Amino acid sequence: MPNPNPTPTRRTQAERRAETSAKLIEATIAILSEHGYAQTSVKAICERAGLSHGALFGRFATRLDLVVAAAAEVSRRQVDTFIEHVTHLPDTDDLAVVLPLLRETSRAAINAVWAELLIAARTDPELRGHLAPVSADYARAMLDASERVPTMRRIPEDLRAGLVAVIINQFSGDALARLPFPSDEADNRTMEVLVAMLSTYRDSLL
Repeated sequence: MPNPNPTPTRRTQAERRAETSAKLIEATIAILSEHGYAQTSVKAICERAGLSHGALFGRFATRLDLVVAAAAEVSRRQVDTFIEHVTHLPDTDDLAVVLPLLRETSRAAINAVWAELLIAARTDPELRGHLAPVSADYARAMLDASERVPTMRRIPEDLRAGLVAVIINQFSGDALARLPFPSDEADNRTMEVLVAMLSTYRDSLL
């Protein structure tokens, strides 16, 4: 007969530390997305996470280290989301389907974290230096993810990296521009042009 009052399983120290880190990263992502980089203070993060300053600095040496960890987590989620969506597409070789999916991923609220950090990094050398390897990892992960699209696999690897960068930069800029000036008409027109341009470029290489 099962014990009606089982003894709760004690979490290991590693599990508790991982949970604390996750709460801090989640709080940092939320504040960056909702309020911007300038408002992402230690006090705001700790209040959002329900943790003390000591808990934060027990896991991250500086606020900047935590911010960079949040950027890395956002990158991972964005790549995973794109891969998951592509996996369920009926035709992964149709640019007119794949490109809007990538645009939708770029417009996700969580991607505002990257927008905030890139703008801040323009005038903050320390942030820029810490963010550079995370940005490079993100670019490599998106390049790897692009191999799930047959059209991209047919493009030589040395050219594919540049093409992926062009697409990501296009949709990152699109996400920013659309915030104050949304327009379905402009969305449709821009997508038609982009699909036509990339299709022509792809066909010229084959």
